[in-house]
Amino acid sequence: MRRRAGRIASGAVLLATAFPAPRAQADPQASVGLTLGAEARDAVGPDPLRGAFHLGGRASVLFLRSRGADMAIGPYLDVATAGFHDVDLGGGAEWLLPVRDDLPLVVSAGAFWRDGDGRSWTPGMESTLFFGSRSYNFHSWYGLAAGVFVQSRWLPSSPSTLDLVFGLQIDGELLALPAVFLFEALTH
Repeated sequence: MRRRAGRIASGAVLLATAFPAPRAQADPQASVGLTLGAEARDAVGPDPLRGAFHLGGRASVLFLRSRGADMAIGPYLDVATAGFHDVDLGGGAEWLLPVRDDLPLVVSAGAFWRDGDGRSWTPGMESTLFFGSRSYNFHSWYGLAAGVFVQSRWLPSSPSTLDLVFGLQIDGELLALPAVFLFEALTH
């Protein structure tokens, strides 16, 4: 019995050294994109509800992910404007929850500061729900991100307001492709 257990252990060690497990790669994956959409200004607040065009940018880095089906977490930064009447600068943490390999749900929350509309760098809280492509790039640190999002922006200062943003996030690489194709066509 001991002899058989020794052979099994020796065989297991031989197999483990002959066929080692691949090293886990969990390199950071960054993304930069443009956000476009509509904003419901003062969805909750003393002023009447009004609409505005939303334009912004968002950059994020995700960690702990080595393939499309993995969860990930990381920081984000964003800048936005509603109808070019104010500027919001924000940042926080986001958590990627894989629904499918390249179609995750990304939940994020953080703080932002607004300048404009009678406010001077007023702090607030923001939360975002993103659904779309957030691919894992096995060959580079950059992963594409494109999809739809809904975001809330709460300003607790007097008067307290809540804005809702609905829109699209388009990856910066996708926006740069026409310029890359034109450059390649002109140089070759």
